[in-house]
Amino acid sequence: MRWVLCAMLIAGMRLSTAEAWSNKEHIQLTRIAAERLVAHPTTPPAMRDWLMRVATPLLNADAEKAYFLHNRVGPFARGADALPFWAIVPDMTAMADKYGRKVEPFGVSEAKLHYIDLELFMPDPSQQTYADDLSHRPKLTQIPHDLTDERYKTAGMLPFRVEQAYRQMVSSLRAGRLDDAPGQYPRDDHATMWAGCLAHYLQDSTQPHHATEDYKSRSYFKGIEPSKAPDVHGDMEYRLVDDDTEDYKDLRQVMWAAFAEELQQIHDPVQTKDPWQSTVEVCLISYEALPMIGRAAKLAYPKAGPDGPGPWKAEAFFYYAGDYRGRSTTVLRMKAHQWAWAVNRVEKLWRQAWDEAHAARQ
Repeated sequence: MRWVLCAMLIAGMRLSTAEAWSNKEHIQLTRIAAERLVAHPTTPPAMRDWLMRVATPLLNADAEKAYFLHNRVGPFARGADALPFWAIVPDMTAMADKYGRKVEPFGVSEAKLHYIDLELFMPDPSQQTYADDLSHRPKLTQIPHDLTDERYKTAGMLPFRVEQAYRQMVSSLRAGRLDDAPGQYPRDDHATMWAGCLAHYLQDSTQPHHATEDYKSRSYFKGIEPSKAPDVHGDMEYRLVDDDTEDYKDLRQVMWAAFAEELQQIHDPVQTKDPWQSTVEVCLISYEALPMIGRAAKLAYPKAGPDGPGPWKAEAFFYYAGDYRGRSTTVLRMKAHQWAWAVNRVEKLWRQAWDEAHAARQ
């Protein structure tokens, strides 16, 4: 199966950055969510046993830190299996799909299931582009829970994909289809697969660029041809964590410490248990980080111009301070917060799916 996927990826890969958080991040955030549920005293024993079986090898805090600081995973995701593997399949599928095959029941390609361009739900067409003052961010009530709304075909369908993956996970758990079946791809249909896919899309919703049509923060580099503008999307995602040429050792040390601290104090501001609505709310909140990211990018690319972005200054980008959710923070700390929130969201929805499935049996 791995060889088939690699061949597909080589044939279909675009010259672009990863579709979401990097493979390394999706693998690690998914595994950490499993580790935290296994360690939590209220996790049902049967769920704990299942996670221990499908997320192995589970690591301790020191091993997770070493993985973050030193492991190189890359676009072909070496070392992933079972639950962590399924958490990266959505991106691999999107990269391999050069023909834009429609995924049902959505009627759009896999790539469009990873984001939602919120501005496109503004009623005034002049406000359907990103604005630095956040004035073009719609209200929750302006985003319809209606899969047939034609705007989603352009805007993207991330909330619907989360909803579907969640429902499929519940259905698989109810039916007792828990485990991965090696060699069955693409016929796999079990809770391990859907839990991994659900984790992926939940994590996507915490990446601010997945909530805007300005998904590379190009609006902050006016007058530069789009193809020559910096790829801020990639800078925000994989570059610090899994870059081809630079390990950013000092920044990674600071990032891990911030992430560990955020994990200890993370609080999910979203209260609804509805998978669709909660995903929209996460995207609306994450959207608030976009001005800070864009302004940081301008400082990180001081020589960006008609000839290209010029050299990237990583420290200028990640140590830039701005406002997010009512507090002053750095881009690095905001990224650590979004990671911790992603882990928390995965834990919450996995446990909710487990409880829903088993409540139906009683």
